[in-house]
This record gives sequence, structure tokens and C-alpha cells, in this order.
Amino acid sequence: MKIYTVSALNRVIKDLIDNEFILEDVAVTGELSSFSITRNIAYFTLKDSEGMLSCVQFSAKQEFNVGDFVQVRGNVKYYPKGGKLSLNVFEIEPCGQGELYQQFLKLKEKLQKEGLFDEAHKIPLPRFINSVGVVTSKTGAVLQDIKNVTSRRNPNLDIYVYDAQVQGKMAVQNVIEGITYFDNLSDVDVIVVARGGGSLEDLAPFNDEELARVAYICNKPLISAVGHETDFSILDFVADLRAPTPSAAAELITFNNADLKNYIKDLVSAMSMKTDKLLVDLKNDVDLSILSIENNLQSIIADENMSIVDLINQIEKNVVSSLDNATYRVNMSLNTLDKLNPIKLLQRGYSSVTVQGNSVNYENVHVGDSIKVVAADVILKAEIKEKEKKC
Repeated sequence: MKIYTVSALNRVIKDLIDNEFILEDVAVTGELSSFSITRNIAYFTLKDSEGMLSCVQFSAKQEFNVGDFVQVRGNVKYYPKGGKLSLNVFEIEPCGQGELYQQFLKLKEKLQKEGLFDEAHKIPLPRFINSVGVVTSKTGAVLQDIKNVTSRRNPNLDIYVYDAQVQGKMAVQNVIEGITYFDNLSDVDVIVVARGGGSLEDLAPFNDEELARVAYICNKPLISAVGHETDFSILDFVADLRAPTPSAAAELITFNNADLKNYIKDLVSAMSMKTDKLLVDLKNDVDLSILSIENNLQSIIADENMSIVDLINQIEKNVVSSLDNATYRVNMSLNTLDKLNPIKLLQRGYSSVTVQGNSVNYENVHVGDSIKVVAADVILKAEIKEKEKKC
């Protein structure tokens, strides 16, 4: 048995392929499971139900979409350095859409009509995220990319990982279990489903209807970080947020410490400005209140002074009236007393007659009694000579 080195065997394979005329100017039909153009060089993969073929087209002039069904012409080449077989395409023509892509579009239309993509149902990310649950393969480069970004931007972020297959038969069930697990874990604020780029077949698990419905009923914010920026999956449309790459998802869930410091600084500055304005407004309100109180107080004092003056005037009037009435009543009493003055009576010609100091009446005066007669200017003493009772 002859033993070859790797490079020697690669050269043998290359010679066999280069000398096989059947592989020159061959036409192939298939579905595009990936397609990208860099510097006018198109890299794409053709596939059917049983196989895949890597292709390259130099001086590419037309772009195609994943899922397009095409017919290409080219030469089969083998590259020993990379140990890779490729079809060097010089002509490509569209033939419609592939079956897998048609299934993708059909499911997308169905779920869209049911409202699974509605923006109103999407949950916004929290302002500050303390912990995140990542559903991905623990052995993949995707997880390391996410950890590198988060450790640089916010090393305090807690990352929980649910180890899931992201390609193959068990991928759908693993991802569903991961989403459900983190949805029921109270320590997790946000869920990220992540995997690297790939063909339409590679991303097929993320175009699954059951997975889409589980993502839709998830109670926590769910970020889909599946594939490259140009790759789209059903999960992207159902998720609350789509990240173009897993690294971009890591950017979304972390708040850069420097940005946080600037945010806090701006917040403090804004609060300081609001506080200063509040104090100025408060001082103005106090000044206006004091001025209003002073004006009201002066008005109240003026009103009270008027009331006091009116009261004093009323009291003076009442006193004067009372004095006038009292003076009138005194004068009336004096007049009455003056009229009753015995002296005045005597001056008018009357006289006072007493017997033994008592007023004279029929019972206490007798013939022979001495009586005293007092007139205005004379006092007389007399003796009763005769007594006669009036009828």
C-alpha cells in the first residue's frame, strides 16, 4: 500500500478532476441556501434534497436571494490548499424559488396573518439588564463572542447558558426547552437565542412553527441572534428584538460602563438644573405669596380701621343720644321736683299748718289746741277757737 502525504494526495485528486472532461462546462440546477458578494466575487451554495455544492463566481454582476432556484454553468475545481471542491461558475440563471424557501415563505405568511409578528405584542428590553439567559451551544464560537463583548462592556452582567444543539434533528426541541427553562427562571431578565451564520438548511430549526409559537408566548424579552445580518428566520420575526449577529445581541443587552457613567453624569446635571429651577420657582412663589399677604393685610387693616372708625362714630352718636335723653329726663325730673318743692308752694301763697309737728286733720286737732302756720316769709302761732268738719 502506497502512503501519501496530504499535499501529495490533494495533487492526485486535483489532477483527476482537472483531467475529467465531464466536469468541464457542466450545468447544474439547485436551490441557493446561501449567497453573498464581496468585491464582485459571489460565494454561494447550491443544494437539493440529498446534497450541497460550494460555488464561486468571479466578476459577479447580479445578486440572488437565499431560496432562489437557479441553473448555473461552470467548471469543477479542486483546491488542494484548502482541500475543497468548488464549482467555478461563469453563468447563472434564475429558475424560480426552491422548495425549502417556499416553505419558509408559506409559514411566514401564515404566522403573520395570525398576528405573531405584531409590534404591539413585543416586550421592550429593560433599561438595565442584570442577567441574561443564552440558548446556544456551549462549544460554539458564538458563546465566546457573546462573553467577550459582555465582559468588555459590562463585566458585572450575569450570563446563564442553556446548552442546546442549534443545528440538526434535536435543535428545535433543545431551543424550545432552553426558552421555556429561562422563561421560568426568576433570575433571568432577558433571553437570547444565538447561533452563527449558515445556509437555509442550517437555519431550518429556527424556521419551525412550534418554536415560533413558544417564542410568541414567552413572558420575558426574547432576542433572536441567529445567523449573519443578511440571514432571516421565522424566529427573527416572532422575537421581541432581532440582532443581526450574536455579537450585536451582546451589545444590546449590555450597558457600557463608560456610557453608564456619562448617563449618570447627565442625569445628575439634569437633576441639578431641575433643582435650581425648582428653587427659583419656589422663591418666586414665596415672594409672590408674601407680597399678596402684605397687600391683603394692608387691605384687611384698612377695612378694620374703617370699621373701628365707624364703630367709634356710632358709639359717639349713641353716647350723645343717651346723654341727651338722660339730660332731658333729669330736667323733667328737676321740673317735677321743683314743682313739688314746698318752699315754692309757700312762695305762691300757700302755707303749712301743723299741730304738735303733725299735719292738721279733723281727728288730731281740737278746740283750744295751739297750731303753727308757716308761710313764705312768716311763721304764725294761733289757737283753735272753733272746729267744724267739712261735708
